[in-house]
Order: sequence, then C-alpha cells, then structure tokens
Amino acid sequence: MFVKIQTLIFNIVNTILTLVKILILSDLFISKNKIKSDSKECVILGNGPSLNCFISDNKNFLENKELMCVNHFAETDYYTNYKPRFYVINAIELWSNNVEQSHKDRSDKLFGTIAEKTTWELFLFVHASAKKYKRWSINIEKNSNIKIVYYNPTPVDGFRFFKYYCYTNNLGMPRPHNVLIPGILSAINSGFTTIYIAGADHSWFKDLWVNENNEVLLTQKHFYDEKTAQALPVHKEGKGQRKLHEILIKWVYSFQSYWEMENYSKHIGVKIYNVTKESFVDAFERIRV
Repeated sequence: MFVKIQTLIFNIVNTILTLVKILILSDLFISKNKIKSDSKECVILGNGPSLNCFISDNKNFLENKELMCVNHFAETDYYTNYKPRFYVINAIELWSNNVEQSHKDRSDKLFGTIAEKTTWELFLFVHASAKKYKRWSINIEKNSNIKIVYYNPTPVDGFRFFKYYCYTNNLGMPRPHNVLIPGILSAINSGFTTIYIAGADHSWFKDLWVNENNEVLLTQKHFYDEKTAQALPVHKEGKGQRKLHEILIKWVYSFQSYWEMENYSKHIGVKIYNVTKESFVDAFERIRV
C-alpha cells in the first residue's frame, strides 16, 4: 500500500512539474504538418559506425520505404544517393549563437550542404528553440523543397495517460538526450506504423576514458569518421566540457527514453525494430533484414 501511495504522489508531482515546464518551454502554437506517404514503413538511419555495412548489405531492403536521417548525414554521399524524405536535427549547438566558433562553422557547413543538395521534398524536423535563431535557416528557407517542422523537446514525466497525450500532441517527449528519440517520435507522429532503426550502435562505453589530467575523453565514432575519430572532451551544448557523471547520466536518460518509446509504441499499435548489429539499445525487438 505504501508503495502505491508513494507512486501516486510521485506521478502527481511530476505531472504538475511537467505542466509548468510545458507552459514555460514548449511552443504551444507549433503547426503540425500533414505528411502523406505511400509507405507505412520508415527506416531511421542513425549515425553509428555500423551504418556503412547496413546500407551496403541491405540496398533492396531500403527500397519502397521512407528514410529518415539525422544530424550530419547530409555531408555524406548517401544523402544524394538515397534522398531521405525526413531529416531530424537535435543538437542545440547547431543553431545556438552562444557556442564556440568551431560549432558555428560546423553548423554553417551542415545547413549550407542541406540547402544546396536537396532537390527533392524534405521534411526537416528541428528543435523548437531553433526558431529564435536565424543563422542556420537563412539558406534553408531559400530552398522551396525543404519544409521545416518544429518539435518540442520538453522532457515529459508523470502519469502514463498524461505523457502519452503530450507525445501525441507534440507538447514534449521522453528526455531527448539522443537524436534518435525525437526521430522515433517524429516518425510515429508522421503516421508510420513500422519503424526500423539502423546505425544505433550506442557502444560509447568502449571508447570512454579519463586521462591523467582528469579529463573525460570519448572517441565518438560515426559511420562517416569511424577510422579518423579522435578522443576528445564531450562538450556541453557547444561550450565547456562534461564531467564523467554528466556523461553517464545523459546516457542513462537516453536508454531509459528508448524504453518509454517502446512502451508508447506498443500502446498505440506501432512496431519498432532494431536492425543494428551489436547494438547496445535493449528496448526494441531485434531482427535481421
């Protein structure tokens, strides 16, 4: 009985706190684009090192399915070869002005590349806070093929019915500490009933270490730089360095959010499959394609 009362109080408090966060942080007037697709299947192409092998081995599997890519995918040849119709960007340092110059340079390169290369219809899903900044969107808005869709990344906690209402109505989501989380929710809210996740290695634990100066370093490998990635400090929203416990907490929230997405998808009848070999993500059913 005590546990039930404790859980009830916990949910009441978290629901109230989330309502406050939504009122302060969420954009309540985001327009919801109606996206039509001939397919109900979507493949989310994560940036993990395994994506190269996945694409090489599964070209036929990718046919007749909508593709969603994330973050720096446009800077690779895969972008124009496969022409994904959905693109999700979640890294705040890519549009914020209060970041180190290196992040601004990477941002200018990324959005300039997307604007230049995109000759097909593209739905670009971007963090709602990006609306306050113009640097990133100047070239994007000149390309009529690109339709910007904003999403609210506000972390949602509380009663299950309340969380699911927020997910469905784009008011918030499970803690979005990895781009795949808004990617999955965007795919669900776009009407896809079967979602495949590729390139979700999430094997960062193997490449995390602390040097003799107590600097926390991570060799963060992607499919486009697996052989050249270097051990570097993990930046905190484009400036400063994360401490070890901050990195681990961020990862815990990511893996926890995947379970939130799995439970939500089951509730609404959407199936999510993890097709990444040797992935550390344990929330979604594994299949080989």
